[in-house]
Amino acid sequence: MVRRGRNGRRRELRATLFWLVVLVLAAGGWLWYAHGRPAGTPVVASSPSIRPTGPPAGAQPVRVDFVLDGDSLQVTAEQPGAVIDVTAPVQLRLLGIDAPESHGADGSPQCWSETARDELKGLAPSGARLWLLPDRQQLDPYGRHLVYAWTDGGRFVNGELAARGAVRELAIRPNLAHQADLHDAVEQARAQRRGLWGSCVDR
Repeated sequence: MVRRGRNGRRRELRATLFWLVVLVLAAGGWLWYAHGRPAGTPVVASSPSIRPTGPPAGAQPVRVDFVLDGDSLQVTAEQPGAVIDVTAPVQLRLLGIDAPESHGADGSPQCWSETARDELKGLAPSGARLWLLPDRQQLDPYGRHLVYAWTDGGRFVNGELAARGAVRELAIRPNLAHQADLHDAVEQARAQRRGLWGSCVDR
């Protein structure tokens, strides 16, 4: 009877130690994730429209002529479609975002304007194909087509610029189809001081 009692206590002690180790490892993992990640470790965005998913259904293909600045470019439609109904070159304004101006109020470039333009050039170089979808309004007061754009590989151009800290958020009703995703991307970039959020005094 004594042996059985000792053996039972040993089994209980082993089980207790096992679960203590499991709890310590789980707590350590949680603390590392919450507080101990090395600086710069990326946090994957949960926004489905920011991740590459392929061009969306119904999007119209166009060819990039050239980038104008960090949120606008000139393109030519391969054929008339629902977004652009001509095959002549037209200018696009990317919805939901606002890049620093190449010519500020004093005529000089605003902070991060050249980098924002380069970021857009990297996503949409001359000759590349983009896929476009509109929102509620087709044109802005300057005659530019208001669009959301995706690369051939499925990258959401508006969202990529927001996530990289190249642009600020610009929510204008009634064009809010992707604004929740764009807002989250801008706020993540701001919190992690990416792009203009870590470099521009006026931000």
